[in-house]
Amino acid sequence: MPLALSLLLALAAAPQRSVPARSAPAAGATAKAFPFATEVHTLPNGLRLVLIPYDSPGLVAYYTLMRVGSRNEPEPGRSGYAHFFEHMMFRGTKKHPADDYNATVTRLGLDTNAYTELDQTVYHLYGPAKALPTIIDYESDRFQNLDYDEGQFKTEAGAILGEYAKSASDPEEKLTEVMQNTAFSRHSYKHTTIGFLQDIQAMPSGFAYSREFFRRYYTPDNATVVVVGDFDKADTLAQLTRSYSGWKGKLDTAPIPREPRQNGSRRATVSWKAPTIPRLYMAWHGRAADDLHAAAVQAVLAPYLFGETSAVYQELVLKRQIVDTISTQDGVSRDPYLLGAVIRVKEEKNLRQAEVTVLREVSNLARGRVDASRLAAIKSNVRYSIIAALDKPDSIAYALVQYTALTGDLDYLNALAREIDALTPAMLQEYGKRAFLDANRTTVTLTSQAARAQRKPAAKTAKGGGR
Repeated sequence: MPLALSLLLALAAAPQRSVPARSAPAAGATAKAFPFATEVHTLPNGLRLVLIPYDSPGLVAYYTLMRVGSRNEPEPGRSGYAHFFEHMMFRGTKKHPADDYNATVTRLGLDTNAYTELDQTVYHLYGPAKALPTIIDYESDRFQNLDYDEGQFKTEAGAILGEYAKSASDPEEKLTEVMQNTAFSRHSYKHTTIGFLQDIQAMPSGFAYSREFFRRYYTPDNATVVVVGDFDKADTLAQLTRSYSGWKGKLDTAPIPREPRQNGSRRATVSWKAPTIPRLYMAWHGRAADDLHAAAVQAVLAPYLFGETSAVYQELVLKRQIVDTISTQDGVSRDPYLLGAVIRVKEEKNLRQAEVTVLREVSNLARGRVDASRLAAIKSNVRYSIIAALDKPDSIAYALVQYTALTGDLDYLNALAREIDALTPAMLQEYGKRAFLDANRTTVTLTSQAARAQRKPAAKTAKGGGR
């Protein structure tokens, strides 16, 4: 994610309080974080077309955002279908079968791929601008006329089971799976993007359901097409309008269960068979992206608490040297997700010390020990990092769809940046008091069985004594 994206839950049920006064924007902060001229057109069927001319001679990026992710899988036994369609969308149509699609993008020199996350599935192409008419033809066709039979469906379901097996061999993937399953009791964030194993195993029998899922979520009013780069606006808009106007359907989303307030700390452990470095994952429930103030606080809290200038990093990585890396998530998602960090601890015996250090620092923040100069530096760095990343059509389109997926607002990134600019130490403290509660925390540790076996001293053999 361009900033990192994550949030906290005790806040969701907590009473609203007055927000401390905002600081004046930093010098230079009045400029837009996403400064590009954006032309938006909405077709009668609800499809949004976003055109962003950019000085990139001969290059164009083409992104299709579908606001459907693992969040949209609340039905028991049906997790993993958003990710499944990321695969199936490359199966082709009667007009452009898969082999034709693949050969065409290769011949035209296009990079093409897709990804699925909690809240969205995104399809993207990047390459020569002269290929844009062909891109529009092929992309509009596959979103309206995807064609697959039950045999192809079962083949892809088997491939996804293989993908799960591969991801299950990664300790951090397993750590994330256990964290989500432990931290959430009702919301569909309980499962990862790929889905629960038992649901993937049952997927070959879900052909009819897959058709229903596609009908409900792959609709024009749930999609945004973004074109960035070197193109003629009038010609491109005309072709987009012709190609997509026949797309039919209306979003028919399943209701998403609301996650109840967590009422006690939760803990889980993962015992890994192979040798691996121990890991500590600590997370707190957050708030949804449409709470712009909370989202801004969280975007800053992740680097403030766990970044290279933080007390946690300075003590655990540099001073004590018991941790090798700390990765963070700020939890800014469509619904309340998780704010926290994964800490790779060099030896299992130091897991507790790492946890105590984190708890001390979140407690310090909640008590008002917020370094104003560090906060100012982080705010400046966040803004600079956003702007520095927007240096080519592909990264511009990526940033726009990532942030648009959260609330549907094309200007969300600019609004978030303005909120970040206005943050004060008192705002971080206020958030911390309400978020960093023991009852709102989930902790997962991962340790290696093999490492423990290697450390265990071998049994001594008694020496035989002759007479």
